[in-house]
Amino acid sequence: MQNLMAVATFPYIAPENLKRFKSIAAEMLQSINSLESILRYEVFFTSDETSCVVLEEYSSPAGVIEHVEKHAAFLQELAELGGRIQGQMFPLSDEGEAIEMIRDSWDSTMHHYFGGKRT
Repeated sequence: MQNLMAVATFPYIAPENLKRFKSIAAEMLQSINSLESILRYEVFFTSDETSCVVLEEYSSPAGVIEHVEKHAAFLQELAELGGRIQGQMFPLSDEGEAIEMIRDSWDSTMHHYFGGKRT
């Protein structure tokens, strides 16, 4: 199993940026729905809507690379409106070229799988 889960946080969305942030996120979500490598991509806001967290799951580590490349313009604008993306990666395997590339060149915290239950 090569799935990769990720959490992306936009740490602060100023009230005057919220409407535009949501509009861009909605537009990007339409495109995301067409990518088979994205198994889960759910957007959450804090109750005061000043922060946004995205829960993501990909069929493989290459899927997150595909997403970032395809949606770079959206992600750049979202980061401008919501703060620098704070990323965390949760691969089920530490092996492979895509994991190596993410680990070596992305500014994300990489976690190592220990064990658990998946259905």
